[in-house]
Amino acid sequence: MRGSAVGAVIGAVALALAVPSVAVAAPDEARYLVVLQDGVADPAGAATDLDRQYGGETESVYGAVNGYSAAMTQAEAEALAADPAVAYVVTDGEFARLNSEPLPVSCQQALNPVEAQCVPEDLDRIDGELSSTASGDGTGAVGTNIAVIDTGVDRSHPDLNVVGGVDCSTGTPVDSPSAFSDVIGHGTFVAGVAAARDDGLGVVGVAPGAPVYSVKVFDDATGSASNAAIVCAADWVTQTRLDDDPANDIAVANMSIGGPGADDQQCGQANQDVMHTAICRSVLAGTLYVAAAGNSAADLGGVAPATYDEVLTVTAMSDYDGRPGALAGPLCYGTDLGSAGERDDAAASYSNFATTERDRLHTVAAPGTCATGTLPGNVYAAASGTSFSAPLVSGAAALCIDTGLCPQGDPRTTGARIQADASAANTADQAYGFEGDPLRMVADRYYGYLVRAAAY
Repeated sequence: MRGSAVGAVIGAVALALAVPSVAVAAPDEARYLVVLQDGVADPAGAATDLDRQYGGETESVYGAVNGYSAAMTQAEAEALAADPAVAYVVTDGEFARLNSEPLPVSCQQALNPVEAQCVPEDLDRIDGELSSTASGDGTGAVGTNIAVIDTGVDRSHPDLNVVGGVDCSTGTPVDSPSAFSDVIGHGTFVAGVAAARDDGLGVVGVAPGAPVYSVKVFDDATGSASNAAIVCAADWVTQTRLDDDPANDIAVANMSIGGPGADDQQCGQANQDVMHTAICRSVLAGTLYVAAAGNSAADLGGVAPATYDEVLTVTAMSDYDGRPGALAGPLCYGTDLGSAGERDDAAASYSNFATTERDRLHTVAAPGTCATGTLPGNVYAAASGTSFSAPLVSGAAALCIDTGLCPQGDPRTTGARIQADASAANTADQAYGFEGDPLRMVADRYYGYLVRAAAY
């Protein structure tokens, strides 16, 4: 670690996991998500006509899934689902944050953001200081837009370049200052890992100073996010690619959230997964989605969106000194994480992993244990989880696009380039990787190759 150590403390923030629930609109009504057939050209007009015909009240229209959300009774929903213009109808669900804190950490020294900047070990480990922007030299910035779909991002944090956003926490997009409040802190932390400024103060991200768009999906009071909120977020991101303003095009969207799910290989049409449908269409519009693998030490094939073929999924490895070779003890600012099963330069004990060939094809690894990042109120912190390995890869992807090595608006090619470059770096220098990578696999657990920011 260069510079001062990080002072503010939060516990390891666990990946949000889905808990099925129903958003009740009235005693006999619930919120439903309606996906229309591809041939329906005007979802807003169709929603009005279908409300009139079957009952229900439209709440929000989503172009990303060619559908809408509406309050209606179960009987109305069942009748609506049989209409030939409708692909499927599902009840809304909620994603609840589970703060199980499997890897609590503490810090020993205060970081004074007025006096010093540090290069976090997680960034150092993927050679961020050797990238085209040389993270940590106090200069330079990246111009590729990154959306953080999360709890919000604190716009007032001096180490972040938050340029826009939307509050989708109700399921309807609202252009409001609430998009830039983050009472939980998770989204602000993620933004810092990906894109904290390289200005000689605080910490520095993989893509320093990249424009961040705060896409808020979690409700401040309940700490949960509905399916409708996530669909709203994907729809808003998609619209940036389709409007007349190229300056706001979201190139990379980070999703450090997840829950039970599966990939039906049909973009959610077969298993009626509206989030999958929304992400697929957003990818087609030109946005790369980067998803956290999850923190259950289990097969990521049961976690959405991590299991979707259309996203770039990120597992976590542990590192404590910013260097390969497993030379450091598992100390995170004075706290020994060895008792939690962590070792230097090894797959993180909590990280999910791929087991199927399809999931292996879109999985890479990045440091996630003892990550350092920003918190609301000009504060800095340390935390652990795949929530924080994912934004390292989001930042690397933004770098790749910014340098022209990855094509703008072609997320599949960009994702494949990130994976291929990681594979090449690890194969050329086998000491670069970690225990559990594809060259040193543990049982049938596939964590992917360690990404290398220096490639960009």
